[in-house]
Amino acid sequence: MSTNSQIAFNPQGQTVVVAASGTAPTGVQAPVYEKFNPQATGQYRFVNSGTNTVFLGTGPTAALAQAAAVAPVAGTPSDAIVLVPGAIEILRFNKDTFFSGLAAAATTLYVTPGQGI
Repeated sequence: MSTNSQIAFNPQGQTVVVAASGTAPTGVQAPVYEKFNPQATGQYRFVNSGTNTVFLGTGPTAALAQAAAVAPVAGTPSDAIVLVPGAIEILRFNKDTFFSGLAAAATTLYVTPGQGI
């Protein structure tokens, strides 16, 4: 495993907001600072600051991220990543990934690009 994945999380871009709601919004990106741009992938820190579960959709375009933000139901799986209320997760994605979120009601999801755990 890379030594960068064993260090404390180091922000490498500005935090953006995914405004999750009952209708998934158009996907947004969390750009990496230019000096870190040569890295094709990195970690992203997700903070679900709301009281609702967020179904995080990801994709190479804003529309595909929005379409992927779907809650799974019995017998119908989903590509969404479940972020429970209050969750703080660090996940690895391509630097050009878009993010969207579906939630039962308005919920703020913060996304910060960086490196580390």
